[in-house]
Amino acid sequence: MEQPERPTPLANSGVAPSHAVAARSPSSHASRPASADPDPGQIVATGGRAMKHARLPMVTAGGDWAGAMNIHAGQIAGGVAQHGVEQTRARLRLASIMFVLVFAVLGGRLAQLTLAEDPQLARVGMADQKAEVQRPAITDRNGVVLASQIYLTTLGANASEIQNGEKVVAQLSGILPNINAQRARRLLAGDRHYVELSKGLTPLQKRAVLELGNPGLKLRREAQRVYPSGSVASHVVGFTSTDMQGLMGLERRLDEQVQMSPVFETTLDIRVQHAVRESLSAAIGKFSAKGGGAILMDATNGEILALVSLPDFDINRPSATPLSRHFNAMTMGVYELGSIFKVMTAAMALESGEVKLNETFDTRVPLEIGAATINDVHGEKRPLTPREIVIHSSNIGSVQLALRVSDVAHYDFMEKLGFTQRLQFELPETGAPLMPVRWTDIERATTSFGHGFSVTPLHALVAGAAMVNGGVLYPPRLTRTDVSVGTRVISEPTSMVLRDMMREVVTIGTGKKANVPGYDVIGKTGSANKPARGGYDDDALITSFLAAFPYSDPRYALLVMLDEPQGIPETHNLTLAGWNAAPTAAEIIARAAPLLGVRPAMQAPLRAREKMAAGAGEPALALKAEVPHAP
Repeated sequence: MEQPERPTPLANSGVAPSHAVAARSPSSHASRPASADPDPGQIVATGGRAMKHARLPMVTAGGDWAGAMNIHAGQIAGGVAQHGVEQTRARLRLASIMFVLVFAVLGGRLAQLTLAEDPQLARVGMADQKAEVQRPAITDRNGVVLASQIYLTTLGANASEIQNGEKVVAQLSGILPNINAQRARRLLAGDRHYVELSKGLTPLQKRAVLELGNPGLKLRREAQRVYPSGSVASHVVGFTSTDMQGLMGLERRLDEQVQMSPVFETTLDIRVQHAVRESLSAAIGKFSAKGGGAILMDATNGEILALVSLPDFDINRPSATPLSRHFNAMTMGVYELGSIFKVMTAAMALESGEVKLNETFDTRVPLEIGAATINDVHGEKRPLTPREIVIHSSNIGSVQLALRVSDVAHYDFMEKLGFTQRLQFELPETGAPLMPVRWTDIERATTSFGHGFSVTPLHALVAGAAMVNGGVLYPPRLTRTDVSVGTRVISEPTSMVLRDMMREVVTIGTGKKANVPGYDVIGKTGSANKPARGGYDDDALITSFLAAFPYSDPRYALLVMLDEPQGIPETHNLTLAGWNAAPTAAEIIARAAPLLGVRPAMQAPLRAREKMAAGAGEPALALKAEVPHAP
């Protein structure tokens, strides 16, 4: 392609040829033909790439072209330098911004991984933190320590740094007589960075290990929980892992507390706990039962003084026993507990106003409901009053009491007593009741005598205490409080009548073996066949006894349960609750009452009907629509 002609300056002259000079002005430039305007990219031969886009300066005729060109070249060079500086600054600013953004993203992602997206990482972090925090001591109501924390010295080793394992093990065997030498040799023969060789070194043993001067041996100070009561309160206290995380019982509940005080005081009385456990254990052995449990509660505020579930385990060595022993039958297990619920059925019927105290119900023949037939085990074969239905534990009579009440009122009463939901309790191990899916007459009938629905023994005890303490249901508690708030579920006059019924159960009814002279025990027996495939097992019973004492003003409520007790010659080979659960309750009360400061009564207290005859008047038994909170 033909190139445009390049202007050539004259030799030894500072003036450009006349044909290369143009007086530039906006008007002249605009009117000049396009071919007359030189190509800016080709005008100046010198100046290299920096001059490529420059334009010629304006020079008047006779002016100094060379001077003008030199000045312009300097301006261009200065402009290029300034441009380079600005470009560098811009790049630095961009790099700084990118640097900040990258670190912000990385920091945000790290926080997200730690706190939000990976709870396992968060748990690991908390475990490290908890291992450094002093967990509170757990005590009973009298300050007796149930759980504490000590620090032990643990001996470990970096196996990759041990040159002669046999020699090291020989040295350690002289210092630590209980060390497992065979295991230690095997561990030190490997190349792991840390292996644990022995725990619980004494100060003298620690000093002797240090004097060996072996850098491959490592000494660590580790926290450990100790439980002086051993297995006595295992299901209540619980235990922790080696990294101080609670795994069961109150130890697990402590992990949920935001602030930990140095001491966590419980409502337990370890003296009573020990007495209850011994009496229950003896009964399980005597009647060859699979297991059992007992709970003793303050009926006036819901505080638990003793809670035993057998079999149990030593919480200092929880891994040494089968996991089945860790199961808390009294708060986690749900059972059909039988006739102890006849007390609640009588209360519901009397409170409804549909049943009168002196009314009678025919129990001479079995009751037919649909395809089901209701029979009596302790049949009186005669008309019975509500009082006699409870005393003689009549299934037929209890069903008639329940069916006098509407189905809605019946279910509402069950709900009010807490039988439709899990209890709010300090122990994490709590079971949810199993209510019938349908609510027809047959479900209501079986429910009236404690069959066809399952609750935890703690549910039954809490409701039973409300029946005899004046009608107030208090939630169960393992922590002490100055003010206990309960909910009134029945009237006080009805509660007085129920106490009379339950006293006569012990004096003339099915619970005579629960009587303890001087303490006027009141109670109700309960026996229920265990569910089996296709129905119930006729040879397997859950027996229970719901008790309270003293009769005149019940302060304490007790529930005893035995799992599949067997008949013995002393019981004429009978296995109902009156022969095993009732005498077990009597043994517990006889031992626990003096520890609790309950004085034996010197004379028999007045019954509710005797009090009414003395001037109190007929009690109003209908419960008000609104249930007020107890004071």
